[in-house]
Amino acid sequence: MSIERRFFRAKKVQMDSLQAFGFVKTDRGYSYSEKLMEGQLEAQLLVTEKGEISGKVIDCDLGEEYLPLRQERQDGAFVGEVRQAYLDLLGRVAEACCLTLPFQSDQMNRMAQRIEERFGDLLDCPFEKQEDYQSYRVDGKWYGLIYPLELSKLKGISEDLKAETAEVINLKVEPKYLSGLLEREGIFEAYHMAKKSWVTVLLNDSLSDQELWELIAKSRQLAAPSKLSAGSGPDYWLIPANLKYYDIDSEFAASDTILWTQKASIKAGDFVFIYITAPTRAIRYACRVLEANIANQGYRDLSSIKTLMSLKCLKQFPDHLLTADLLKEYQVNAVRGPRRMSQQLIAFLKEKEYFNDKE
Repeated sequence: MSIERRFFRAKKVQMDSLQAFGFVKTDRGYSYSEKLMEGQLEAQLLVTEKGEISGKVIDCDLGEEYLPLRQERQDGAFVGEVRQAYLDLLGRVAEACCLTLPFQSDQMNRMAQRIEERFGDLLDCPFEKQEDYQSYRVDGKWYGLIYPLELSKLKGISEDLKAETAEVINLKVEPKYLSGLLEREGIFEAYHMAKKSWVTVLLNDSLSDQELWELIAKSRQLAAPSKLSAGSGPDYWLIPANLKYYDIDSEFAASDTILWTQKASIKAGDFVFIYITAPTRAIRYACRVLEANIANQGYRDLSSIKTLMSLKCLKQFPDHLLTADLLKEYQVNAVRGPRRMSQQLIAFLKEKEYFNDKE
């Protein structure tokens, strides 16, 4: 695996950020160059229209690629400094132009976006000493555990994959369907979980996205059937707003009721708390959803926005009150997209009387 692919494998390029960093649009994509080692070398980066990043370092005296950079056995002082300078450059590009993805596998990153949009469920790290293990829960119960695994540990894995380590997900299944599921490519007996009611799925596109999604949705239903069938009472949501792209303050100044792009499974009667992203990083508004799934008839210009929801502002908070640091104390580590509020944060808001859902 190349240096660039390894460095950016858990990142997604934000194409509209490239030119601000200094990339130049070309026929091949976006290119960027920068001198290294006091002008002795030049780093050249290319980002394709698909967001794929490649690069090379040129020896300016010879006009040739500096190959020791990519030769792992080359460990002299100079090549070490070159590697570090190049990695520092990649780090600056990543910070300015990339969004960090939660998972190593492309397929699970696609599923994560769908889970966020459909359910708004929280992603957490269940084991303090194993940060590469992440889970999804409903009603406090796991329905998906995602982690990297040496594939030789899976019963029935093909010989050509035994030497690999890849990302997998453990999902809950109905025992009566277990034998049939295990006959499908990419599905194996559960690793380190009850084999009668769980399976381990390889996240390498062995299953189509739709097949995997159906298994995830079913696992969620099995994890907490009574909670999901009840369907009563309002939910509490957090959604981010970036003031660079959307002047929500002006909208609420003009009217206490606004239209917003429909998010996740938010429904009429739910409460939505609007979190202002960096540099503010705090909850600013508490709203009630008056109506959901309203057809977008030209209110928003983007054709991709099909439905809207009507939000009534109930309260505005000062930015120093509900900061990102405080949210972390109540099990909300990030607000990257629409997500349900943690029970701990809901209880805190009510205890402090910052919000009264009976008003």
